[in-house]
Amino acid sequence: MNFALISLVVLAIVVAVGFIKKINIGFFSIGAAFLLGMAGDLSAKDITKGFSSSMFVTLVGVTFLFGMASQNGTLDLFSKKVVALVGKRTYLIPILMFALSAFISAIGPGHIAAGILMTTFAVYLAFELDINPMATALYAKLGANAGCASPLSMTGILAKNLSEPLGYTGFGLHLFLTTLLSGFVFTAIMYVYYKGYKVKADNPLKLSDIPAFNRNQKITMLAIAVMVVCCIGFKLDTGLFAFVAAAVLILLGCADEKKAIKGIPWGTLMLICGVGLLVNVIDKLGGITLISDFLSSLMTKSTATPIMAATSGILSWVSSTTGVVMPTLYPIADNIVKNFGDGVSYVEIISALTATSFAAAISPLSTGGAIIMSSYSAAKETTTEEMNKMFRTLFLLSVMNVVINVVMSALGVFNLGGLFY
Repeated sequence: MNFALISLVVLAIVVAVGFIKKINIGFFSIGAAFLLGMAGDLSAKDITKGFSSSMFVTLVGVTFLFGMASQNGTLDLFSKKVVALVGKRTYLIPILMFALSAFISAIGPGHIAAGILMTTFAVYLAFELDINPMATALYAKLGANAGCASPLSMTGILAKNLSEPLGYTGFGLHLFLTTLLSGFVFTAIMYVYYKGYKVKADNPLKLSDIPAFNRNQKITMLAIAVMVVCCIGFKLDTGLFAFVAAAVLILLGCADEKKAIKGIPWGTLMLICGVGLLVNVIDKLGGITLISDFLSSLMTKSTATPIMAATSGILSWVSSTTGVVMPTLYPIADNIVKNFGDGVSYVEIISALTATSFAAAISPLSTGGAIIMSSYSAAKETTTEEMNKMFRTLFLLSVMNVVINVVMSALGVFNLGGLFY
């Protein structure tokens, strides 16, 4: 039996079931990996090797720490104070939504947590200011996606853990900058399209009306700042240091640990690790090599990066970037590099496919677009016609964003001149 082909069919079925049934395919992937592995004569030990315990610990540590920062109001209060600083210069609100969201995403919470926090905040602020809530929410979500590939955030951590076993290291800054650049380019286009520079309104947030940071929030910000310095400056393990910082916050009574534990995105973590387990089995059975050879047959050295970028964008419309796209396509990128040899860069390919996948993630079929629509409908009673119009708009913008990123890939933008790797 051709288990390489069968393994790819199983992956397609798992993704399709998750998309159609709207279920978390992480647990489904683990079950499928076990059955597929046993059928392919793999031992249980070989099957479970695909579950990255180090990545799981890192992601739990980071999300636990920032769950505390969210639970005790630190992130929300910080956001309000920064917005209040613009005063009457409300034309800066769109720029600030992107920059603030990218910053919060980059220091640890990632695109989902930062996206929920900042998109909801942006929509309510837009209604307060009587400005376009759809555009304001987009700036915030694009910012959350743009900043999420930092070495401290979930996407950056995932990229590191997926690439190190393949022999690639030292590309963290490059990946972060390319994803940030991709988000900035499309945000700039949206800023011009929605005439963000013409925003004029009375800012309801004034520093004098916003309470000062309390003891718990000050300690929380200090803990996060120390983590950023130690992990980036001194290369300490991000996940383990996050547990240290979280333990200090618990001992000092700065947050409710039970609420913070409930705030850990367990479903997302199981999705990432579960699909990683399945992809590992597929790789052992030859599925990754099979699809890599197929894609390589369609490529030249100059088209490898844009084809992989387009593939990631299309896949992201029906699946998760961190849960499915990255675990599936990173090993394929490695095989493509090996097939072509010199002239094709692994770092450039994964930068392009990661950025393009997040470009697609403002689609209403994905988490990003769903966050925008749910935030809007929660802030204002919305008709079915309005929701359908918003659905179409977000999907078309997602398509446009993917096309722009594929063009950037073809132009070699994601290589950044090879300066950062």
